[in-house]
Amino acid sequence: MNPEIPPVEEQPVEEKAKRQFDTMGDAFQAGKDEGSAKAREAAPSLKSCVAEAFHDLAYGVAYGAFFTGSFANELVPKTVKSGLAKGAKAGKAAARNARKKASEAFSPSAEEDAVELIGEGSTTPQTI
Repeated sequence: MNPEIPPVEEQPVEEKAKRQFDTMGDAFQAGKDEGSAKAREAAPSLKSCVAEAFHDLAYGVAYGAFFTGSFANELVPKTVKSGLAKGAKAGKAAARNARKKASEAFSPSAEEDAVELIGEGSTTPQTI
């Protein structure tokens, strides 16, 4: 032991007397009441902590997204930007043309199918 620090006398720990209830229902009711009271006391501080955490998270996500976008916008030369824009426009047009051709090849119009069926004399419904 260090002679400079005086020994601490052990103080007896106060023990709480356990409450006794007449029935199990009384014990549950007391627990419910005490729990509800503690929750009402803790709710405002917990609510503000959660709100602050969500605020910080939203701020960080927005800051990161816009900073990255703005930084990339300033970093990339104008010729690359215009090339990307022209390429995207051409790709979009090519995709539209391909989709149009594919839809024409795979799904003939319903009017043509009806004319063929009537011409053949079929009266039963057809499923495609």
